[in-house]
Amino acid sequence: MSGKVYGVAVIGLGKAGRARVRDLLQYTSHGDVQWCLKGFVSRRTLEIEGAKQLTEDEVFTREDVEAILICTENGLHERLVRKGLENGKHVLCEYPLALSLKVAKEFFEMAERKGVILHEENIGLLNDYKEQLEQSTPWKHCDITLKGSYNGWVEDHKTSGPPFVCNVSLIETACHLCGDVKAVGGTYSENLDSFHATAHLEAPDKRTVTISLRRFKESDGREKSIIFQLQDGTVLNLRPSKTPGAKPGLFMRDFYNFMEEVTSGKIDQEMKDRTLRAFQIAEDIHRIIMPKSNF
Repeated sequence: MSGKVYGVAVIGLGKAGRARVRDLLQYTSHGDVQWCLKGFVSRRTLEIEGAKQLTEDEVFTREDVEAILICTENGLHERLVRKGLENGKHVLCEYPLALSLKVAKEFFEMAERKGVILHEENIGLLNDYKEQLEQSTPWKHCDITLKGSYNGWVEDHKTSGPPFVCNVSLIETACHLCGDVKAVGGTYSENLDSFHATAHLEAPDKRTVTISLRRFKESDGREKSIIFQLQDGTVLNLRPSKTPGAKPGLFMRDFYNFMEEVTSGKIDQEMKDRTLRAFQIAEDIHRIIMPKSNF
């Protein structure tokens, strides 16, 4: 094991941020790579055993903090990613990396100029779904569905991004499983208690994908499904084959991928290409379903 120990800080202590802090305290190495949690940033004053609360300025200016994990609400991502890159930090950001394709491209270009890593999280891809699909009968249509609740910011398209930017991971899932899909249609509707966005996508071989996104003011919880209609008339409902609660968890596995990029000095090209392509598709969808909006 090398003697290098990377200093890491977490910004944002919601569910994802708390999971990151917990995991970084429990796991301090992976293969030859070692790290140390230097602290966390939160608007609230918190006490977490083994972790120190830092100010935002400390995270960006301290030389012993080399990598930052951004786990805040979407509307803060762009400012924090930019500040991290400008200060020469490696950055892992929860999706969406930005609120537009233009800014996402700018960030990857900035990271390359600075010689640092930029990584967009998508734990929804850390599974064996693609292997399950490849072992099945060929498919003809895919339905990706997400139902969830408002949380104070996800329903605000102006600050958190329009539906398929805010939930760009759904499009990344379609790209990962179905190939280089393109937007061909969709719908959007909203009322006082909910909104519903639908995207119709098409693969190069004309097979089709529908992404349905529903958010409610009041909801029983989050539900996500990925269902393929196969050419033999059967249905494949993709579900994780790994035991729930298995260690390390998905956030830590994502961090391992990030640290592999950091130690190699190279941004994962597949992740970068998929991220940028998904933003392009999201913007194409929004031009169809929300043509009068100015995001």
